[in-house]
Amino acid sequence: MQTHGHAAGPVAPAIEPAAPGADECRRLRIVAQIDDPRTWDLTAARLLDSGCRRWRARPDIADHPALLRWTRIQQSQQVPEQPCLRTTFAAVAAGQAIGAGDACTGFAAAIMLLSSCPTEAILQSDTPSDPHIVRFSVYAYREDDLPLAEDLITTTIHTCGTVLVRRCTVVRRRPGATTPVLGQPVPELFVLGSTAAR
Repeated sequence: MQTHGHAAGPVAPAIEPAAPGADECRRLRIVAQIDDPRTWDLTAARLLDSGCRRWRARPDIADHPALLRWTRIQQSQQVPEQPCLRTTFAAVAAGQAIGAGDACTGFAAAIMLLSSCPTEAILQSDTPSDPHIVRFSVYAYREDDLPLAEDLITTTIHTCGTVLVRRCTVVRRRPGATTPVLGQPVPELFVLGSTAAR
């Protein structure tokens, strides 16, 4: 007896193809609780030092493809939504100190220097006695290394705290548009839903 298997049909992509002429930007949001602030501070400083060493005194820094691409993107926006990658790279090229003892600012700069994805890290706690809650936002187009940025964040958090929320959304823009054409969760990347990540 001969058995014929049925060929599986095409699987629908998790993210539908962008409309022609539309730009697709992913925004990864992670909310984490820092249980060991000292380890958080030390790790942020080490990552920032690594990122600065990678780019300091490099003559080709202005030709970095991600930097050129993000500069074009942000210059085309009336109000850029993402942290400015160029500002961080320019500070490193000029030998300026980044972060000035602020672990969140230093950590965000480190992620930008190591993954070339615009990143922000914001401390949500109001008083020193509150738990240290940090909200991360990372922006990436298909050419950017979002997995590296996410790995750097989650690996760091696992050494000193807990990831509370992780959510990835996709926003598509048409050239010249000032508002998103479409914003939707990315199904396979949605882990925990919470208004804290919005």
